[in-house]
Amino acid sequence: MLQEEFNKLVGENLAKYRKFNNYTQIVLAEKINYSDKAISKWEKGECLPDVFVLKQIADLYGVTVNDLLTPRHKPKQSIGKTKKVFTPLLSCCIVWIVAIFMFFILTAFVKNFDKAWLTFIIAIPCSAILTLIFSCIYKNRVIQFLSISTIIWTVILTFHLSFIEIFSEIVMLYYIGIPVQIMFLLWFIYRFIVRKKQKNK
Repeated sequence: MLQEEFNKLVGENLAKYRKFNNYTQIVLAEKINYSDKAISKWEKGECLPDVFVLKQIADLYGVTVNDLLTPRHKPKQSIGKTKKVFTPLLSCCIVWIVAIFMFFILTAFVKNFDKAWLTFIIAIPCSAILTLIFSCIYKNRVIQFLSISTIIWTVILTFHLSFIEIFSEIVMLYYIGIPVQIMFLLWFIYRFIVRKKQKNK
């Protein structure tokens, strides 16, 4: 195999595994401390990363260096991608198990307490906070936005249902949520435009 053909093969594999793991060139660049321009050159086959960088990339995708250097019809399901789904789901399941446990404890041992069901309402923003943490770790901007939105409205809902009998005007909290939601939406759009411009440079 000629050098040019080998470079092209490796470049195609690098691009294929990157897309399979839902990484942009910018995100990958941040993870391996290289510029997105360098990654673009690698994927075009103009040049190749050194062995150390190839090992970094392979470990990130949960594959071997050989997988990046040989022809493949379809990428294997990477361990990293499975972990990205399984870990947040497991964390959220633990939150709901705790919520169920607390519900039965409050129902069985706290007399005249008719709001034990609030444990399930509180579990929603708690789950959203965990999802936000993992989406920040895995740099999934869409999940970050959805998590923040869920946190805003479910925290307001929790306060509403908890104190509705004490504060008659607590419904006004929902009016606070509207500008906060709009602010995060604008921030999300702004970050999307900035990343798009950086990618096109």
